[in-house]
Formats: sequence, C-alpha cells, structure tokens
Amino acid sequence: MTYEKDIPDYAMVPAKEMEERTIVPITKGAIYSPVQVTNITEKPKTTITLEEDILVPDTKPDLREILIIDGKSHLSVKEIDAIAKGDDYINLSGEIELQTLYLPEKQEGNLPIISVQTRVPFKDQWHTAMSAGATMTLDCSIEKIDYMVINERKYRVKVVLAIAAREYTDAKVELFEGLVSEDIQLLKESVEISNVALRKKDTLSIKEDIFPKEDSRPETILKQDINVVENYKQVSGDKVVINGFVYVNLLYFSASSVAASPVVPPSAAPEAAAADDCPADVSGASLPSSLGDLCSVDSVHQLQERVEFTQFIPIQQGDRQNGCNVCFDDSQLKVKLTQDDDGSDVFRLEGDLLTYLELYKNLEKEIIVDGYHRQKEFVCDFEEKSSRTLVGTTCGESSVREILSLENTGCEADRIIYTTAEVLSCESRCEQSKIVTEGVILAKLLCSCDREERRVFPIREEIPYRIVTAMPQLTGNEIISQKVYIKDLWAEKINGKQVEFNASLMVCAEIMRPTPFKVLTNPAFEEPGPGRQVSPMVVYICRGSDTLWQIAKRFKTTVASVKEVNELEGDTLSAGQKLLIIK
Repeated sequence: MTYEKDIPDYAMVPAKEMEERTIVPITKGAIYSPVQVTNITEKPKTTITLEEDILVPDTKPDLREILIIDGKSHLSVKEIDAIAKGDDYINLSGEIELQTLYLPEKQEGNLPIISVQTRVPFKDQWHTAMSAGATMTLDCSIEKIDYMVINERKYRVKVVLAIAAREYTDAKVELFEGLVSEDIQLLKESVEISNVALRKKDTLSIKEDIFPKEDSRPETILKQDINVVENYKQVSGDKVVINGFVYVNLLYFSASSVAASPVVPPSAAPEAAAADDCPADVSGASLPSSLGDLCSVDSVHQLQERVEFTQFIPIQQGDRQNGCNVCFDDSQLKVKLTQDDDGSDVFRLEGDLLTYLELYKNLEKEIIVDGYHRQKEFVCDFEEKSSRTLVGTTCGESSVREILSLENTGCEADRIIYTTAEVLSCESRCEQSKIVTEGVILAKLLCSCDREERRVFPIREEIPYRIVTAMPQLTGNEIISQKVYIKDLWAEKINGKQVEFNASLMVCAEIMRPTPFKVLTNPAFEEPGPGRQVSPMVVYICRGSDTLWQIAKRFKTTVASVKEVNELEGDTLSAGQKLLIIK
C-alpha cells in the first residue's frame, strides 16, 4: 500500500491559493485631535543605611547615657527634570540633622541634660527604571535610628533612610477622529483622564516670635522639632491659597528655676546613696548611681506653639482646576533665642518655607474603540496608553490615646519633662466607600524620677493609629497617596507608674484611579481580491453576546439602519431574536 492510498479522497483536493490583499495606508485626509496626558507612577521605595561615629564636642561634658536621638533628612535635589534616555540610576545626596540629648558623666554647671547637634552628609545612587523625558520628584524620610555608646566621648549612629519617588511622564497623544473624504462608522467611549496642568514651587518667608513660659528666663535651646501641617488649600482664580501652621516643639533650659531647685549636695542627701534601686531605662543603659551626678531638672521646660500662615501662590488664570497636591520643605526654618524690641527674651521662628505645588486638570474625551467602512475594508491598530484620573482629595482626623506603663523603667515618674512623637508608618486602602489609613507612631517622653534628685529617664512606645475618611465615589481600585501629620501631642501623669499619652493626627489623601485607554493608530484600507460579496439582505438570529454595533459592522450597515428596519426603540437584544438586515 502506497502512502497516497492511505490519504482520504477529500484531502487530495488542491488547496486554494491564499487571497491576495493589499494594505493602503491612509496618509492624507486623516483627522486627529491632540490631548495632553500625564502618566503618574510611584516607584517602589528603596532604603539607604548610614553608619556614623559622632564625637562629643570638646565643649561638652563626658557622655554617660543617651536619652533621645531624633533626626530629619533633607535631599539636595528633590526634582529631576527631563530624564535622559538610557539612564537607570538617580544620584542621591543630602544631609541628616541629628539632635541628641544625653546625661553627662559628671554634672558641670547647671545643665542637667546635654544636647548635641550633628549634620551627617550622605551620597548614594538609586538604580531604578526610568522613562525618557519624564520628571521625577523625590522624598526622603528617616525610617529608623539605632545608636550605641562607644565611650564617654564617642557614640555610633545607624540611620535607615527611606527614599520614595514619583515619576511624571507627559505625552501629547493624537486621537484619530475620522477621514475627510470617507464616511467611517466609529464607536466611541467617553474617558476621563487627568494631566498635571502646572508644577510650581514657591517660597514663603516666616518670622514669628514665640514667648517662653512665665517666670522662666531661657538660656539654651536643648532641642527643637519643627513640622509644617496643612490645614486646607483652594484654587481661586489666579492664585492658590494654602493655609497651615508650623508646629514648634521646644525643649529649653531656664536659669531662673535653678535657684528655686538647687542641686542636692551629697552631704544633704544621704538617702540618695541607695539610688541603685532605680536601675535602668528602656534601652538598658544604667541610670546614675553617683551622688555627684544628681541635679534638678526643674530648670528644663517644654514649649509647644502653632504659628499659622497663609500662602498665596500666583498661577495663570484659565480653566477650572480639579485639584492640587501640596508638600513642604521646612529645612530652612529654625528657632533661635533672641530678644524682641522691648528687650524681652523670646524664641524667634524664622526662615523660608518652600512649597511644592501640583495642579491637576481632568479632561473628558471621546476615544474611538472600533471602526469600519461600509464599502471598504477599514483596518487599523490600537496602542494602549496609561493614565490616571483624579477622583478627589480629602482630609480626616483622629486622636490617639494610650496608657504607657513605666514598669520596665524601674522608676516612678514625678514629672513629664518632654513629649514628642513621629510617624513611623502609614498605609491607606479603600474599604466600603471609605479610606482607611493605618500605621504606627513612635511616642518618646522624658520623665524625672519620683525622688528629690530628679533623675531623668526616657520612655519609648510604638502606638498604632487608625483614621477613617468617607469617600462615596470609591470603586475599590483607586491608588491612594497620603500624608499623615501630628497636629498636637501631650502627656499627663496618671500616677508614678502610668502616663497617659495623647496625640491629634490628620491625614491628607489624594485619590487617583488608573485609566488605561487605547488609541487608534495606523489607519488603512485593505483591498481584497475579487469574489468577496456581502448579501444585500439577510435575516440574522441574535446570540446572547451580540450588540447592535457588532451586527452592523459584520453586515456593513449602520446601527441606525438596523434599529429603523426592525423598529427597535432601545439597544438591548435578546438571544434568539430575529433581525432583518438590509445593506
């Protein structure tokens, strides 16, 4: 048996030659309308770890125990414009401002707590994928600070920096609208997309006097925390109005209290020799046991103040904007001890506040998602574009209250000297038409022991928080960018073993929805070979997934014609429904 005899007869029929087709690109007569699109993407966060040995200045006494180390990080460059093609890394540089409070090995003078201000520069490269021609904004924050005392004149600090970046890719997209000399049936869908209409930075000079507590004459600022909090913002005509306040948290030494609460000399306090029963702070470092180390902390005060400001940023008056995003750079704001015109001692907050502003504008466009010609074969490609739509901005507030136990300190609190806190983490999600923001804040307190000698010990506690904000227009797939501010904080002593910590938090969230869309490209006519005919009249039985557009395109008629011939009032079809199609 030969191989040919095994082949069925129907398979021996010669194959038809492939029908020749000619693609004729449409180079003239095509109508396009331009639209500006901004694609916004958040880069995955990266971290930089720095280790630095810090020497105690010669003018300061020997170090025995570190109470608190706080810091703020500042980038030298926060915006990168026109990223070159082929770049895959970002040069990062800046400095970290560290504020250290420590107890001296031996009391010298009247200062019971010693402060050290240190600036640590950093430089690194961040390898990440970037789009050519894009603009990138950078943000830097301290994620964690660890420290270790090496000896009485040196300590080591390990800082973990978190770097976040946002990439803006502006593109001018040409939307196909049709042909001048040809009648093409087009299916359009309405799409709302956002673009960054304006990106701008503005400087506000601040100079405000803050008065110390009554009956206290400040001599030294031991520590200063400065944070800028946004209250509200509004786009009004040719300007953007931003209202907020600078939250100032000071720890300072006042000479007027020393005479009232002198250091207890060893001969006057024999009972202090048994001070070893107040053994350690939360970090494990031993508390002082020598009577020569004991001093009053009544001369140390905390002062909290809000300095309100209103900033007017001029913009070009135009179409209504749909929202704006604001962030602040407060690295140039400082508090110094000076005197006012009357010769009174005051704290003066002064410097420049740099504000970064982004204005968003939503555009509603009709995008062609399909098309055909009634006599010719119309072919095209579709290119997918990425964009986002600003859903809105919102703010929410919540309070945090936590009872802190002092059991691990081995001491009883007589007085709360200083209270501060920082946001360690925050994450927002959509949940049943609400935005839920959760995270952790780190509360840090300095207290004095319930003893005449006023020993100082620290308290550190991580406290969770939750802020819920209503947002009815959420669908569940939104992208949320948030900033959490500490508006206020305070602590109260309940008893010697318990302290109540309170904080007022505010979250400002920007909600965007991913909006991918397709753009019709490469329109052309396909010229088929002879023999392709479309019947002028057919009866079509609908399937469950059919639409009027699909049926009209298949038989090269129009949706209006199908509805008129079959006397259809709506666009709904049912499976098995018969339609008369007349070309």
